[in-house]
Amino acid sequence: MIKKVYSISGFDCANCAAKTESFLNHDNRIEYARIDFAGNRLYITYKNEELGIDEIKKLIKQIESNDIYVGDINSEVKKEKFFDKKVIILLSRIIVTLILMLVARFAISQDSYVALGLYIASILIIGYNIFYKVIYKIIHLKNPIDEFLLISLAVIGVAILTAAFPEPEDRFEQFFDATMVILLFQVGQVVEHYASNKSRNAISTAVDERAETATFYDGVETKIVRSRDLKVSDLIIVKVGETIPVDSEVIEGTGNLDISSLTGEYVPKVVKPGDEALSGCVLKSGTLTLQVKKVYQDSTVSKILELVASSGEHKAKAENFISKFAKYYTPAVLVVAILLAVIYGSITGDWMEATHKALNLIVIACPCAIVISVPLSYFAGIGLASKNGIIVKGANYLDELVHLKKLVSDKTGTLTHGAFMLTKISPINISEKEFHQYLYAAECLSNHPIAKAIMHGAKAKDYVNEVKDYQEEAGKGIKATYHNKKIVLGNRQFLLANHVETSEANEIGTIVYLAVDGKYCGYALLSDELKKDAQPMVNLLHYAGVEIVLLTGDKEEVASSTCKELGIDRWHSELLPDEKTKYLEMEMGNPKAKVAFIGDGINDAPSIMRSDIGIAMGGIGSDVAVNNADVVIMNDNPAKVYDAHKIAKMTRNRAWFCVIFSLAVKLAVSIADIVITNMNMIIAVLADTGLTVLMIICAFLLLYQKVHRPKHIQ
Repeated sequence: MIKKVYSISGFDCANCAAKTESFLNHDNRIEYARIDFAGNRLYITYKNEELGIDEIKKLIKQIESNDIYVGDINSEVKKEKFFDKKVIILLSRIIVTLILMLVARFAISQDSYVALGLYIASILIIGYNIFYKVIYKIIHLKNPIDEFLLISLAVIGVAILTAAFPEPEDRFEQFFDATMVILLFQVGQVVEHYASNKSRNAISTAVDERAETATFYDGVETKIVRSRDLKVSDLIIVKVGETIPVDSEVIEGTGNLDISSLTGEYVPKVVKPGDEALSGCVLKSGTLTLQVKKVYQDSTVSKILELVASSGEHKAKAENFISKFAKYYTPAVLVVAILLAVIYGSITGDWMEATHKALNLIVIACPCAIVISVPLSYFAGIGLASKNGIIVKGANYLDELVHLKKLVSDKTGTLTHGAFMLTKISPINISEKEFHQYLYAAECLSNHPIAKAIMHGAKAKDYVNEVKDYQEEAGKGIKATYHNKKIVLGNRQFLLANHVETSEANEIGTIVYLAVDGKYCGYALLSDELKKDAQPMVNLLHYAGVEIVLLTGDKEEVASSTCKELGIDRWHSELLPDEKTKYLEMEMGNPKAKVAFIGDGINDAPSIMRSDIGIAMGGIGSDVAVNNADVVIMNDNPAKVYDAHKIAKMTRNRAWFCVIFSLAVKLAVSIADIVITNMNMIIAVLADTGLTVLMIICAFLLLYQKVHRPKHIQ
């Protein structure tokens, strides 16, 4: 199978896109097709050979009368212009129609056939594209039942009803209402088009922190170049307030970087020569000379934007429901409208009023508000997650996160820093200062990870010239002479082998014993320190009703100590990577209770892939993390798992609010239509297009919601 992604635009509404998607899925050459109306993406999985863009356009033309744009996709999300040719023409038609209507209504006698002619001309000018769509689908034997058929029936029905009035002046005057219905519908289309574009562009912009230009430095002078033209090893200069254009390394200068666009954290990061400077970060102070490490399209912020833009390939359950709902909803509306006309007319005998009510119902019940608000809500939810340093690779994973009931976690690199740290010294009969001196002197010439952890923050050059007779026995310890003092440093067996009696330290971690001139002088404790956000993660997820299980390769006593300290529910220790996967599968017993696995994305890749929701820690830099995980946390903050869970719930709730509110409004206006005699059809139009715009705004505002954590949970 071949998977391809295309850029697509030109649909009048989300319902049109959904119909085209369904049509593509019935083609025998296509295994799966998905149109992301909110993100302007077309995803196609071909069974054998892929179709060319022209072939796809021809295929779409069979179902869609609009000129749909289909093009190659790249990492740059194109933003639609609002005042394109189609909108300008439609606005011109609206203005011309409005002028003709006003002339017919106020400047010409209502019993004049000139007024009737102006009204008919107005209807044709403002509505010809709507009537054309209906006729086009009928001629091509495609299902014509959509909002355009509904509005066409409503306008034609009003025109027919007005022709039934006995007095000419009444008959012609009623055409004003018929014209106003279709005019308001088209105005609503313009506003809906504007709101949709504004929303999707704002969501894309919120996560698009790319700098389009950079200051190139050739060693002598500088010049402004396009960021996409930079090559690896080029030098660039970044000044205060500028955005890092590509992933780079600091060569010269120091400064504070605002990394919130990548991680959601608002604490500036201090960088100096040798440090990494990722694209999308903003320099808050200082001036930096950087060397390019990755080209524009491979840099961090480009990857993030591409992941967010491509997240629309996977539908959420709510989107799948709405797609099926809309398929049957519109035909059902027609049936209900016919029944309303028949029943009301039979009971009251007023067939004209019965028909008027049925036509109102047809307009009220257009499904656009429901069909567009749900995918836009999920698109905004994914954008909100990205703003908070969380990349969710599909709307379906937001649904999975809503039902998260168990988090299975790795320990090293996830809950801990993944590196030895000197956490305690216990000197005996010497001062702490002397203990540190002997410790540093013994370790200053070693390359062992324990030695590096001990020497962290100390200057090896202060000791190396004073150390003599240095001997290191791998896996055991070190012997050396420092200031004429014979030092023995290592594990307890090493000191015993060198005739030094020691008492065994009862500590959890790696213990290094020290002897000077044959006398035991105490021990140093090294451990993999817990991250500051490990405890908040456990507390927050327990608050949310999520069970936490630890799977680790560490010894039982280390795993037990860590879990008891954090309050983790259960643990399994001394596991190999494949054993972690087996234990994970045992935890995934209940199909309704979703299980997530969180790890560093490298040695935990099998477990990340096997879980219901795979979460990778540590950012976009790891290709393994990006490829295998469903959710990527951009920094090393495990508490972001709670934020992802919270955002998923906020997104689900917003989508269903839009659906329920839309249906409630439509139901209320429909009841009003039945109860109120001769209700103006303009109200029905507002219940359709006005509600659609309102729901677009409601979905879009999710992007600006704050993700609050309970204040009492630490």
